[in-house]
Amino acid sequence: MIFISDIHHGLDSLDNLPRDKGPIVILGDLINWIDYRNGDGIAKDVFGEENVQELIELRKKHDFSKRKKMWEQLFSEDKKLKQQQIQDSIQRQYVEVFDKLKNFEVYLIPGNVDSIDILEETKTKNITNIDGQVLSHKEIKIGFAGGGVPTPINARGEITEEAFELKLENLGDIDIICTHAPPYVDELITDVITNKKEQGWKVLKKFIEDKQPKFSIFGDVHQPKAYVWKIGSTQCINVGYFRSNSNYLELDSLKL
Repeated sequence: MIFISDIHHGLDSLDNLPRDKGPIVILGDLINWIDYRNGDGIAKDVFGEENVQELIELRKKHDFSKRKKMWEQLFSEDKKLKQQQIQDSIQRQYVEVFDKLKNFEVYLIPGNVDSIDILEETKTKNITNIDGQVLSHKEIKIGFAGGGVPTPINARGEITEEAFELKLENLGDIDIICTHAPPYVDELITDVITNKKEQGWKVLKKFIEDKQPKFSIFGDVHQPKAYVWKIGSTQCINVGYFRSNSNYLELDSLKL
């Protein structure tokens, strides 16, 4: 079994997946809304490169108020047309990602940019959405709690702290907790490119402190200060920005 996160429609990276490592676990963000390195993605296709570059700068500054106003302006003309273009692009990207994965057994949870409805409509028979469930693999109990941390951006895959906390509570005693976003630890949530704190789960940090699973595995923050951290006896691991570097984490590499 291998873990990856933040595919963001990285079709070339998917070609690099090993075929002899067992099932693939995807920890969210399958589609590419905006690649903050170069602006590529659905937003650029719909709203144009100049607008997306401005949105990127506002995001880096964490100026969410101006960003929200800009989004409102961008949607003010032909709103229905733009929404349909976005829906069509999301569907196309899911279809293309799932086509690349058709020869693998895949488990996944949603991330902050994912559209659950379209994901469910397009996923193929080899794909299992395992959000909120526990998977027993080689006598290892792996719990899954997907969804994005609530932010001023209000991305389509964000959920409330209460909903996320309930998922955690329902998992019981597990060896590994898999989420999209990291626990709220400065070194894990701070992006070194923007030098700003991104999103993290405070309730996940408390869950780890209380339950002490052996591992916490996640993605979301693309260039964190630290990829590995310890909370008590729990080792926390960011599996990496798959679209950019094709990184994956092998379950067999963990000392369980």
